[in-house]
Amino acid sequence: LNTGAHLAQSEVADYDPVLEPAARRRLPMVCANPDLEVIRGGLREICAGMLALRYEELGGTVRYHGKPHESVYRRVLPELGIADPGRVLAVGDSLRTDIAGAHRAGIQALLVTGGIHAEELGIAAGGHPDPAQLAKICARAGERPDMAAPAFVW
Repeated sequence: LNTGAHLAQSEVADYDPVLEPAARRRLPMVCANPDLEVIRGGLREICAGMLALRYEELGGTVRYHGKPHESVYRRVLPELGIADPGRVLAVGDSLRTDIAGAHRAGIQALLVTGGIHAEELGIAAGGHPDPAQLAKICARAGERPDMAAPAFVW
């Protein structure tokens, strides 16, 4: 079960001593969070999706669960008593997983621009991006959020 890197500020290669023998033994990997990167404590770190990609490069088989795979929404919405996905707003900082996954499930999506795309947008966490720069990275990713906000505070 791959839920992400357990060593702060680690590199994918740090996990090869575990991934290589598992791939040779043809053990399947379950990736519970396909995000490639995450921001923890203001620092960019590798996430489970990055380790899963490396495992596939080594010849391993990966079963993905979570965004951007629509199955996560198909499972959760009925449990919450929500029949119409149009009544849901997904909030996330990744165009590749959060925004893509929401749209695949017919859910509107809000991009938190102060997350993993902040550096690419040329802003500090919580800063407001230039709309043209946001449009540029969205076009490059092939995803367009329904709305954007600089931060999300619960």
